Amino acid sequence: MFYRLAVAVLSFLILPLIARAEETLVIATNIYPPYVNEDVENSFLPELFAEIGTEMGVTFEIRILPWRRCEQSVSDLEAWGAIPYTHTEERDLKYLFSDTLYVSDSKFFAYSDLLKESFSLPPKTFQTFADLQSWNIGGIQGYYYEEIFAEAGLTVDYVRSESQGFELLAANRIDLFPASVTVGWHTIRSMFPPEIANNFYTLDKPLSDGGTLHLMTSKDYPNTDILLKRFNTAMAKIKSSGTYAQLAEKHGLVLRY
Repeated sequence: MFYRLAVAVLSFLILPLIARAEETLVIATNIYPPYVNEDVENSFLPELFAEIGTEMGVTFEIRILPWRRCEQSVSDLEAWGAIPYTHTEERDLKYLFSDTLYVSDSKFFAYSDLLKESFSLPPKTFQTFADLQSWNIGGIQGYYYEEIFAEAGLTVDYVRSESQGFELLAANRIDLFPASVTVGWHTIRSMFPPEIANNFYTLDKPLSDGGTLHLMTSKDYPNTDILLKRFNTAMAKIKSSGTYAQLAEKHGLVLRY
């Protein structure tokens, strides 16, 4: 009798721990080198999330989706979070954001060759986005700057990926293309030989004051406040232990604070 009671009590104590250890949280993202490579598991953010998941006692399931679908999955509560995302006024109304996953400025990229130089080149800097209305600008569907460019009255040729945007830029079909500096140069050097890659340059002014990347989660997701607090605590431990810096170095990322 005592044995059965002891087993029942032990099971009552252990089962919640097992359930918690088996908790799975879906994370939506897209291929976004060097943060998320084609070889998804061998990528900075998925490896970082694996470490954070171990610390939290959860499993993160990484799903590769188009960018628009990533945000929609969070809104529909099909995914707990989407990565990597930046703050905007519109997003802050619907979503919560984690502490910073990575710091990376975004700038406009331009391209200069003999053909382009026979015409005019975009200015090296600008004061407001409205100053760029006379230039042909590219962009990616679903990125945070869509609403910003629309408000500035810019006409934008939207494509589906960084590689498509840089192809248009090198072909002189657009004059400017916005991208994370880290992602932009990684993509350019992967796509083009040095004699072509060396023709790209960036404008001086960043697209925004702070280039921080975050996990984005819906305010309506069950217990998301608690989950986000656990996530931030776990990430802080990963950073303080040196694991974060090791992952960044492994994937060729320069840490900025």
